[in-house]
Amino acid sequence: MPHTLRLFAVCLALLIPLSAFSLEVRILDVHDGDTVTAVGITDSQKYKIRLMGVDTPEVDFFQHGQGEGAIQARDALRELLPKGTIVKISNDSDVDKHGRILGRILKGSLDINEEMLRQGWGFIYFIAPFDKRLVNEYSDAFEEAIENRRGLFVTSFEEPYLFRLRVRKQVGRNLVGDLETKQLFSPENIAQIPLWRRVFFADEMAAHNLGYRY
Repeated sequence: MPHTLRLFAVCLALLIPLSAFSLEVRILDVHDGDTVTAVGITDSQKYKIRLMGVDTPEVDFFQHGQGEGAIQARDALRELLPKGTIVKISNDSDVDKHGRILGRILKGSLDINEEMLRQGWGFIYFIAPFDKRLVNEYSDAFEEAIENRRGLFVTSFEEPYLFRLRVRKQVGRNLVGDLETKQLFSPENIAQIPLWRRVFFADEMAAHNLGYRY
């Protein structure tokens, strides 16, 4: 088994950051605005990659979708990442519970994740632990899109994570923090925080470790 693939398998099993290398891949398919399939340049291994910090409208979630906005977000990512494009997955990536690489896609000097937010095709979405500098940069890009009514924000649009909860008839469990004030809120009070300043925590300890308090 190639070294890169062995390392990925270990990281997948342990759910630890893929910090030992930066993976170079060729884009095979864009599923929606925040998920792509790619193949490794050196190992020919297929990878499913989820854009870190970005949550775009659902094309198909348990046979429910978010309509034209979801299609527009998918097509925007397809325009940024045409089939065959060679990109790098940043070395601060992780592996999520679905076995997907959760990372930043870098096309030359362009951070594709940040660009999707700047164009207004997704919502910022970080669950602790996270890199404070990266969250602030993405928050600024997202706020810029909202203020300039780009992409989805020509009008109001339901947040994808709230859409998923509604479809599955669930309530939010993650605590929500205000990136600017460091105030912590229960899930039912999420609307008190501006969209671009929301970050999420699995529990109070995770929030307190980053300085967030009720």
